[in-house]
Amino acid sequence: MPISSHEADATSRRAFDLFEGYAASSVLASFAMAGLLTLLEEGNLTLDAVAGRGPDAAPLAAACLRYLGERGLVSEDCGRYRLTEYGHEVCADKGYLVWLVGGYGEPLRRLDAFLSGAKRYGTDYPRDGRWVADGAAMLGRKDVVPHAMRLLESITFDHVLDLGCGNARFLLAVCSRFGTSGIGVDLSPEACAEADKTIQEAGQKDRVTVVKGDAGDIAKIPQLDKTQLVVTFFLLHEILAQGKERMVQYLRELAGRLPERSYLLAAEVQPPLNATEGQRFTPEFTLVHRLMRQGLLSAEEWRDVLAQGGFTVLEAIDDDMPGGILLLAERSAR
Repeated sequence: MPISSHEADATSRRAFDLFEGYAASSVLASFAMAGLLTLLEEGNLTLDAVAGRGPDAAPLAAACLRYLGERGLVSEDCGRYRLTEYGHEVCADKGYLVWLVGGYGEPLRRLDAFLSGAKRYGTDYPRDGRWVADGAAMLGRKDVVPHAMRLLESITFDHVLDLGCGNARFLLAVCSRFGTSGIGVDLSPEACAEADKTIQEAGQKDRVTVVKGDAGDIAKIPQLDKTQLVVTFFLLHEILAQGKERMVQYLRELAGRLPERSYLLAAEVQPPLNATEGQRFTPEFTLVHRLMRQGLLSAEEWRDVLAQGGFTVLEAIDDDMPGGILLLAERSAR
């Protein structure tokens, strides 16, 4: 059957793929951030559950759910909404949507002001630290944490320090799995509040704590002399933004305060390959970090920087995060 001119136009207008993706990503990320996506995943979301949130909440939720239904992500049965099979496939990676939409949505929306020179990233329109941390934690649970846990089985440690700990879920998981104590450091007050809540709910306040502080300031980081394992998930490239020399200096200061037989576990993302065809996530990850005047290093470059900083890489493995790499290093002998 011949394709009508209207149908041909609809299939060839590729901007609508981006248009639809932007809207659907924004709605799904917002549902996750508002605590409604879990109910959708369980098939138990009703408009009554939203009605108590304010006079506009239920009508807006109804419009969003109708839209998600039109895009094949949600179905409705007797007033209960649930994700379709397609919706479950998309929401398996909801952390990436929260990370981008919630964490970087505002600065990306203000690119015109940055490009014109009228505004500057960070000073005028910074990222949202809470949703960067929460999105990273969500995506990390599936794509990073299982690999990290396997690496940690090869070493022994009694005390863990998580620099840039976010909501502290990984720190809690490590302490629970390996029977250790731990402390987390994060600059975001929202992330620290979320971490405190998570620790309290887990009943682990006696052995896991979080302090608000700058993970980039080694002199103010507590208990380093008692720490056998330092965790840095997506933190080192933030230090790298100040230059490679600063990165090496930071690592040397860190290694200098750690005891013998101590380790560093770092999760990072490598820059995109030269060929862009078929790449997932890394071009976008690189873009938002260029926005923050940050660069990324390859696995070999990380090996070199860590060696200069006083650490010997024991293992470097790819995880399931596109472009993701995990590096387990030991403090070099002095």
